[in-house]
Amino acid sequence: MSQSSTLLPVDLSGSSALVVDSNTTTRSIIVTQLRDLRVKDIQPAFRISDARKYLEGRTYDIVICDHFFPQESSTGQDLLDDLRRGGLLPFATIFLMVTAEARYSKVAEAAESALDGYLLKPFTTARLAERIAAAKLRKLAMQDIYEAIEAQDFPYAARLCLQHFKQRNDYWMYAARVGAELLLRLTHFDQAQRLYEAVVQANPQPWARLGIARVQLEMGLPHQALPVLEGLTQDEPGYADGFDILGRTLMELGRFDEALNAYRTATQLTPASISRLQRQGMLAFYRGEQDTTTQLLERTVRLGLGSKMFDGQSLTLLGMLRFEAQDKRQFAACQLELRRMALRNPESVRLRRMAEVLTVLDWLLNDDVHEAVAALAPLLQAISQPDFDFEAACNLLTVLVLLWERRVMVPRAEDTVHALGLRFATSKAMAELLEGAARRHEGYCEILERCNLEVLRLIEAALAPSLTGDAQRTVEDLLAQGSASFNNKVIETAWLVLKRYRSKIANADALEARLQPLRQLLGTAYNKPVLGDRNLRQSGGVSLRGMDTPPVAPTLSAALPAGLPA
Repeated sequence: MSQSSTLLPVDLSGSSALVVDSNTTTRSIIVTQLRDLRVKDIQPAFRISDARKYLEGRTYDIVICDHFFPQESSTGQDLLDDLRRGGLLPFATIFLMVTAEARYSKVAEAAESALDGYLLKPFTTARLAERIAAAKLRKLAMQDIYEAIEAQDFPYAARLCLQHFKQRNDYWMYAARVGAELLLRLTHFDQAQRLYEAVVQANPQPWARLGIARVQLEMGLPHQALPVLEGLTQDEPGYADGFDILGRTLMELGRFDEALNAYRTATQLTPASISRLQRQGMLAFYRGEQDTTTQLLERTVRLGLGSKMFDGQSLTLLGMLRFEAQDKRQFAACQLELRRMALRNPESVRLRRMAEVLTVLDWLLNDDVHEAVAALAPLLQAISQPDFDFEAACNLLTVLVLLWERRVMVPRAEDTVHALGLRFATSKAMAELLEGAARRHEGYCEILERCNLEVLRLIEAALAPSLTGDAQRTVEDLLAQGSASFNNKVIETAWLVLKRYRSKIANADALEARLQPLRQLLGTAYNKPVLGDRNLRQSGGVSLRGMDTPPVAPTLSAALPAGLPA
């Protein structure tokens, strides 16, 4: 046994490791050092893209990654950020960053991504052993919290985090970060905000300041989140997560050009981030910036195709742009990859609908109008389904415009646009994004703009009886309207009236039994402008494996109130 192996207080003989470094000599040295520490299962990688694929395919106990890759635009930090954001690194994995002295300050900031440690070149086997041991100690100190999360006992895990924080146990700051994330996802917003504020008071970490803004957003208070984020991004101009959430906030406020600038800054800070490229590209599409959209989404496909962080919506929008350019070869490539994604994920209704969108355009590109209209039928029928979301509505609107531009008559197209508007144009921001999808059809845009006002008038009329003492009629009217349109805002208004006047409503329990499944099915997130897969973890959050898995949606038969069509 080598002397260095005795320096490690834990046994690594059954461990696996991934070594990511573009320099062959450095990579070989690290592999040798790990073997001296009795690690036998070692996978080398010399490119970021290869490392991402390895990490998506299996779990490693240890990842040692260089920060700088001279032949690539991305860094080890970009890889770590993307993996954390995508929930692809389990708690048990130790991630160590390797850096030269000149880049130490950049890597020191990596603690924001819950980096387990860093190593300055050159380093000895003993130094590597110390770093692994220190990371293992933190994992051990947090073990009770990790085990509670793995067991999906999230309230208990949050209580343990609060206990670690209050008692200032080892790694109490990281425990606070995990605890605040748990409270936020459990919708305990007041507690989450208090914990973030306590961290800021103790040590004003950027992630804690960002956490305050995230809580305010989840509470539906983007106006309060905005000054917090503006201050944060001014103080921390290199904090990409801050610009992500700033962009989201500006979107909710309907300030789309400013949101696009925020997303652009985040992408410039991390040019190889798949999720950020996608987000900027999607918003650029709805703002009519076709050249910018094409460049961003092409880069996304090159970097991310096959990655778990790649979103099929990128292929959908890029396919639409290829269709408009009449580029059959490139369109076919988008359609093929999207079909492959749908086949690999047969449970995904979202991907299936995206593939149906490109099928319509495929027939149209080949001048078969009859088949194009026939292929449109499943999408038109789906708009009455509860799981037909805002993204699907935008895609359908764009397809309807493309058909109209080629003089293809879709039966009752304006009625379809009106139905989509009544369901999703629930705010000025939502209406404007829908209009962005239909931007080249003036008539459709006018319908969508009127729908927002129509929803407001509908709610106002339904609320009138409650002002004269008949709250039951108000709830029943709103429930009927919301059930017909699946408009989340109408359903939530009915819920608020029921809560306020419950003691005066004779059949309150029965109304609640009808409202709750709809609230669960539609969700408050469906009333906000979201780009891409809404189930992906937000920027600034902590990867909580077991909590990052998208929730299983209730079945329609279980979720629909009695009397509603499935």
